[in-house]
Amino acid sequence: MKILKLIKNCLIMLLAYLIICNFVIYLYAQQQPIDNADTVVVLGAKVIGTPARPHPTLKKRLDIAVTYLQNNPQSNVVVCGGQGKDESATEASVMADYLKKHGIDSSRIYIEDQSARTAQQFIYANNILPLGRTVVITSDFHLLRSIMLAKRSGIDKVSGLSAPLDLANRDKYRALLREPLALINSWLFDHPKSDN
Repeated sequence: MKILKLIKNCLIMLLAYLIICNFVIYLYAQQQPIDNADTVVVLGAKVIGTPARPHPTLKKRLDIAVTYLQNNPQSNVVVCGGQGKDESATEASVMADYLKKHGIDSSRIYIEDQSARTAQQFIYANNILPLGRTVVITSDFHLLRSIMLAKRSGIDKVSGLSAPLDLANRDKYRALLREPLALINSWLFDHPKSDN
């Protein structure tokens, strides 16, 4: 009976953590980005098909980026993301093509195509282009962890711009469980360091 009570208490604590953490993630995603950032960093997500195109989650990030970049024409952008085993191109190359097709001049676009994890993207991006005042664009559920990792990577002047997922996007529901667990994992174990 003591084991059952322990399991029950653990499940209650886990549920409470998930609820509180998702509430904090939601509140954090409401922040407004700084205007006239030196650099916008758009974090990668899955690309699909051949030829590769953005998954709806990534397309939402890119649409938000296009709007910000049109309203802040002096800001450069770094698109981040390597190539997964089931992807026909790097996420960054697909993202760069999408931005160009939507009117963003190629001279403003920098490609970081080596990263496989969020914890790497800011280090690699900063090696390509000194980021300065930075706006991070990612999905709403991912923003809190991304800003934490950006700061750990030495990017002090950083704010976020969330790309809210539609209710029809399954990623939104997966994130309710996955992201609180990923957040605690990153808080404990992800301490990015530059190779330089």
